[in-house]
Order: sequence, then structure tokens, then C-alpha cells
Amino acid sequence: MLEPSTIPEATLYAYTVLFAATMIVVLLMTAAVLRRRRKRYRTEKRVQEYFDQWLGDLLLGEINENSAIEVPEELLDRPHNRLAREFAINQLINTKKNLIGQAARNVIQLYRLLGLRKASWDKFTSPLWYRKARGIYELYMMEQRDTGVAIGKHTNHRNAYVRAEAQTALLAFEGFDGLRFLGGLTQPMNNWQQLKLLEQLHALDPGNFEGLPQWLGSANDSVVIFALKLAEIYQQLQVREEATRCLQHPNSHVREQAVKTLVHIGDEEAGNLLAEQYPTETEHNRKAILEGLEHVATDAQRGFLETTLASDDPAVQLQSARIISRCLKGGEAIIAAKALAQPEPYRQILLHIQSESAR
Repeated sequence: MLEPSTIPEATLYAYTVLFAATMIVVLLMTAAVLRRRRKRYRTEKRVQEYFDQWLGDLLLGEINENSAIEVPEELLDRPHNRLAREFAINQLINTKKNLIGQAARNVIQLYRLLGLRKASWDKFTSPLWYRKARGIYELYMMEQRDTGVAIGKHTNHRNAYVRAEAQTALLAFEGFDGLRFLGGLTQPMNNWQQLKLLEQLHALDPGNFEGLPQWLGSANDSVVIFALKLAEIYQQLQVREEATRCLQHPNSHVREQAVKTLVHIGDEEAGNLLAEQYPTETEHNRKAILEGLEHVATDAQRGFLETTLASDDPAVQLQSARIISRCLKGGEAIIAAKALAQPEPYRQILLHIQSESAR
């Protein structure tokens, strides 16, 4: 380790200057950021003072593309009004979320009359992913359906945020028909995005599922999982065969979802399919199979369930006993006989099952 006394004076001086310069740059950048934030806050505060009243007065009437509107100076399309116009877009979107009918249509017309659509389009066409994603959000929230074709080209974008907004936009514009993007999707769909899309579809009347067989055969595992969820939720019995083939999929997450889907759309053979699948599955998927069998098991699975009842895993024993009790004829008597022959652990399991039945 160098002693301070051994470091040349010129080197110490250079390091000191470098450190001081670095600190000055950091301080200047911090000051610039704070100044920008203060400016944004002051602008929003100033616009807020008159914008809500101005907007409220306009929404009381009917606005169309030929309406003559007196636009406040700060909302005109000028470079120095950029922050105020950004604020106006945000306020219009938030206002529209709480309106329906003519009032909501007035908000959309006002957005166009103020020239704010161009600001959103400029963001959408930006090479910066965060501006592009924001632009897509603004355009679909303001129901600019004529941008659907251009936005649809980004449903497979390399950036997760951009493609998520584009997928959401397509469903907002076209409902179930917008799901056609699944056919060409090569990028992954994370669980959160799948949940968002399913929630978005929940508010719509069930529509076109013609592409479902194709999606279930996709090379994109996340598309297969999402398609299986659609088949489960919307009871698409016509794809039972395709869903069954997914039990042999190399991805364990696909197989897990296939199990859950077949529980809801399977026929009388569903119990046998799940029982046959059990020995080759992961521990996690075995749990899913046993949970599913609680809804579809019949006496045909008695031999399988007696085998799992004899497992060394207490959780498997309990779930097997639960299925036997609820799904098999004389199921509780089967557990009682097992408890009589082998009190531990089956007596406690029997008491647990009886307690559940009494609830």
C-alpha cells in the first residue's frame, strides 16, 4: 500500500483537481434536475388553476370536430408550452377514465382539437422505447382507432414495455379480434402481461377464437400458456384434443397449465389422463394434478389414489384422502378402513377429512 508521502505532489494535485471537477459536475447536474422539476411543478400548478374549470365548462355542452374553442395561450402548440400540453394530455386521460357517453366523446374531440394527438403520435414514432410506449398508451386511451394498424406492428417489439402497450392497444381497439397478434408473436409474454390482457378481455363479450388451435401449437411457450388460459376461462371444448397434447410439452409450465385447463374442459377421460401423467411429472405439477383430480376424479382412479394415499409425503396423503372422500363412492369408509389397519398417520388424516366435511 502506498504511503501518502511516497505519492508525487503532481499526482496528488491531479487527483484533487479531478475529484473537485467531478463534484462540480455532479452538483451542476443535480441543480439542473431540481430546476427542471421545479419548473414542471410550477407549470402544472399554474395550468391546474384554470384547466379543470375550463374543461368542466366545455364538457357541459357537445363538442365536435367543427366546434370553435377558445384555447388558453398556454395550451397552444408552441415549443415553450410543451409541459403545459403534456399536463393537459394527462388530465384528459384521467378525466376520460371516469366518464361515459357524450362526456367521454367530448374529451376525445377536445384532445384532437387541441392538436394533442400529434404530440402523442410524435412520441409513438420516437426511437426511444419509453416515449414510444407512452405514445401508444395515449393513443389507445383516447380511442384513436385509425392508428391501430401502425400500433399493431409493434406487438412483437423487442422491448417488453412497448409490445405490452401495443398488445393492450390492439385489444382496446378490436376486442377479441385483436388477439390475432398471438399468431406471429415470438417474444415472451410474462405472467403480468397475460393477467392484464385477460382482465381487459373480461369486460368484453366473448368473441373470435378461430386462432386458438394455432396458438396452442405455437413455438412460443408463453403463447401456448396464454391460449390454454383462454380455453379454460371461456370453456373452449373444441380444443380439448390440442390441450391434451400439451401434457407432453417439454416445458413444465405449459404442462401445468394444460392440467388446469383439462380440469375445466376435459371429458370423462380427464381423470385417467391426469392419473397417467402423474408419475412422470415434476413435484410441483404433481401437486397441480392432485388439486385438479379433486374436481374430476371418479371410481376409475381408485387404484391410483390408493397408491398416492400410501405416499411418504404427508401433503400427498392428505390430498389423496380428500379426493377419495369427496369423489369416490364410499370414500370416507375407504379412509376409515385404512385408519383402522394403520392408525398412524391415517387416523389423524381421517379426523381432518371429517372436520372438513362438517364445515
